[in-house]
Amino acid sequence: MLIGTDIPALAAAHIAEAFRLLGKHDLVFGSAADGGFWLVGARRSPRLPPLFGEVRWSGPHALDDVLANLPRRVSVGFAARLEDVDDGAAYRRLAPRRGF
Repeated sequence: MLIGTDIPALAAAHIAEAFRLLGKHDLVFGSAADGGFWLVGARRSPRLPPLFGEVRWSGPHALDDVLANLPRRVSVGFAARLEDVDDGAAYRRLAPRRGF
């Protein structure tokens, strides 16, 4: 499980939910409001193909591009959709949620 560090609303319950989903799916993503993702988790088995080739990073298509790289046999679960901090405007908008 890899988790972004720029997610002000992130709580322990979000991570617990992702691990519960990983018990039922091969992969888990926490989608970000901007089209990316704040979390990705993978089971050890089955062995997965490369996930991150041909991805338009830092844009509204990042998660969709990763999902398009997956074979149909791979099951995917989705955790909560959260916002990440990509720029000063997002920081100013989201910082009050965490008291910064």
